[in-house]
Amino acid sequence: MGVPRTILLCLFGAVFCLTDTHDRQCYNFQHIYFGPFDLSGMKFHNVSCPQGCSEAVLSLDTGYRASVTLVQKGCWTGPPTGRMLSDYHALPPDYSVVRGCATDLCNSDLMTHDSIPNLSPAPNPPTLSGLKCYACLGIHPEDCTPEKSRQVQCHHDQSVCFQGNGQMTVGNFSVPVYIRTCHRPSCIIKGTSSPWTNIDLQGSCCDGHLCNRDSVAQPFTTASATAPAQAPLLKALLLMVPLLLGTLGGPLMPLA
Repeated sequence: MGVPRTILLCLFGAVFCLTDTHDRQCYNFQHIYFGPFDLSGMKFHNVSCPQGCSEAVLSLDTGYRASVTLVQKGCWTGPPTGRMLSDYHALPPDYSVVRGCATDLCNSDLMTHDSIPNLSPAPNPPTLSGLKCYACLGIHPEDCTPEKSRQVQCHHDQSVCFQGNGQMTVGNFSVPVYIRTCHRPSCIIKGTSSPWTNIDLQGSCCDGHLCNRDSVAQPFTTASATAPAQAPLLKALLLMVPLLLGTLGGPLMPLA
């Protein structure tokens, strides 16, 4: 194939007008992990993609060593630009990374759990709030019954218990999630959202040891024990790297 005729970059590199594209061979894979993942040595099926390849990792964590992680590889079907809404101090903690590229079988960078940071770090300073809550995370309500949940000592700034449910979405790959964990008294849900990925959670907080034992399958109308509505997501973050044509492939959008 020849060199692309035109690559037009507009608006500080956030909008791209691309011509002379051709189909690429891309790895095709999607899976749900309940802990660390490692795709090293795995053989993937291939798929022909007219707009290049993509790979994404989207992870939600209780903050107490329980996680649900979606991994997807395939064709690039998302918009060429868009905003990422994120918060580095999100509760429950989450992380997303999305990568697009335009050479054959180039979507092979996000292969292990090292693609995401530690979402269950030890408290720093190493103090506890004195509260104990149930902690669990699953994709079925029965995964998160009190009987199947761990009892955890909450970190120093988390003095209420949280329970809720929602949806995790990467492209056209979506799963429900059910969660119990510790939370801050504000009970504000902050998370990651973009045209490529979304973690949509709703829930409520309560005071007292192990108080978060109600059904996680119920419809929640508030995310705060003290406020009438869920606060908006914070820190709009616009990140974009050009999708290259020809012989070069690179990251489209890493985000946190």
